[in-house]
Amino acid sequence: MPIGNWNLQWLNHNSQRSYPLTERATKTDTTGTIRLPDSFIVALYLPIHSGLAFAPNRFFIKSLLIAPTGFNITIGYDDNGTAVDVASANVIRSNYQPNRSYALGGVDNFDDCVGRVVLGNLDEVDQLPPGQYEFTFTDGELEPDTIRPMLRAVTRLRVSNNGELSAPIYGDVTLVAGNNVRITAVAFATETEIIFDAISGTNLNEECYCETPEIGDCIRCINGVCSTDGNFILAPDDCVQITPMSNGLKFADTCAQPCCGCTELDAIVDQINRFGDGVMTLQNFITRLGSEVTQMSLVVLGSQLGDSGCSTG
Repeated sequence: MPIGNWNLQWLNHNSQRSYPLTERATKTDTTGTIRLPDSFIVALYLPIHSGLAFAPNRFFIKSLLIAPTGFNITIGYDDNGTAVDVASANVIRSNYQPNRSYALGGVDNFDDCVGRVVLGNLDEVDQLPPGQYEFTFTDGELEPDTIRPMLRAVTRLRVSNNGELSAPIYGDVTLVAGNNVRITAVAFATETEIIFDAISGTNLNEECYCETPEIGDCIRCINGVCSTDGNFILAPDDCVQITPMSNGLKFADTCAQPCCGCTELDAIVDQINRFGDGVMTLQNFITRLGSEVTQMSLVVLGSQLGDSGCSTG
């Protein structure tokens, strides 16, 4: 009589067997350094568009990066002995949760393929030395049911206008012809083309309803002087010159223009500099003259004291 029933979930079963790798996969890298533990990758799903000729039994784990910050898993395809990158997943250790799925993003010809990889327990893989490890098809062969064919299709549209892209447009999209534009769909043997034509035809030109610009009141008088025939005359004077310009008139005072040029101004500056030099010379002369007058006064004063006798009391 059984004591109890054990019913493990799908991912728990996979942590104790080779799946999603085949049983015949060696799971050992090309250098023989590590062996992938069964508890690390517990599920994998990768859709491949049917537009590419592929065999679902030729996909394998191509490389594994083990780092303190996380993991990078690359899925490859064995194309007659040539390994081709198909998709990769970056798993940050801080975001890891047991049995959590992470996105597998396609690369190169498989860039529109998005799959999922599920990581189980990290206890065994954390015991492996960090590094970048490569695997051959024999080492990392995947079960064929992990690869699913899909139809390549338009998933979203964006509108480009003057270098700016709109937000993605999903669901049913209708292309509507605007003014002077005709849209036609032409079916060929392998594809259908949508043709945009710029044309001018009946019932395609929308009438332009242009508003008549508003015109303000006319100038009738300036400083109380009014025109009798609609014309107004501006007459120049001896010192006033009137010349037309773009959308206006230019008034110039010709009498205020300088009468001297650079040559005359240079001569005046030279004379002023000479006058300044003369003033400096005169100041020096006055200084020397003052010194000589002081010296002469001292001599005269000394001679007067010498002629008088000393008082004996």
